Amino acid sequence: MQVIKLTNGQIAYDQRGLAAKEAMWNTINTPRGGQYRVTLPDGTKVWLNAASSLTFPAAFTGNKREVKIDGEVYFEVSPNKEKPFMVNVNGGSSVEVLGTSFNVNAYRDEENINTTLLDGAVAVSLPGAMKQQNNANIQTRVVLKPGQQARMASTITQKSSSGIMIIDADTDKVVAWKNGAFNFKDASLEEVMRQLARWYDLEIVYPQGVPDIKFGGKMSRSVTLASVLRALKDAKINIQLSGERKLLVLP
Repeated sequence: MQVIKLTNGQIAYDQRGLAAKEAMWNTINTPRGGQYRVTLPDGTKVWLNAASSLTFPAAFTGNKREVKIDGEVYFEVSPNKEKPFMVNVNGGSSVEVLGTSFNVNAYRDEENINTTLLDGAVAVSLPGAMKQQNNANIQTRVVLKPGQQARMASTITQKSSSGIMIIDADTDKVVAWKNGAFNFKDASLEEVMRQLARWYDLEIVYPQGVPDIKFGGKMSRSVTLASVLRALKDAKINIQLSGERKLLVLP
């Protein structure tokens, strides 16, 4: 097995000569404010957003290719009909890939787990325990078409009775992070602050509750924190930086 550092700072795996019994599992973690791309042993390209993780074998030696994620990850899966690609999300729900490009947002502080398909097809399934709790009228497995998003309650919310809902997705907004931007179209203040907290390593505090504010527009992820704070103040958001990393949001 060779782990190769590419000239652009990414890494790739070369599994030639690796026996099945030698396969090991690796985990890549991105910190807050970090983003990373890796090429898996089968040629699949993976982008990790800030505060995310990807666990994968050094070689896909069985009859399927399985990885595990936490946070937000974008995949461009290398086709292989003989070995389906499976994504285990937060140790619960699963995404079965049928050769495709898709994004999974599964941050544990978000209300929902969202799987958005850009190209190809994926099947999204609830965990087994949740399936047993649902009745026949609740969708527990769906197959997405390009431009659709599968939305299910995050396991941390314990809303398993809601099943899986399919909605039409704004794919530009979903993958803006991968392309180096924030897209705040129709985003609530809480949603915006969660994204800023992950990227700029902030602790967001609402001493008197969360103001009901909607946002719009785009912003590069390369701008400095000072520029972001000025932009929020220009938008009449009452904020106060306490120390280096705690941001107070006031009415």
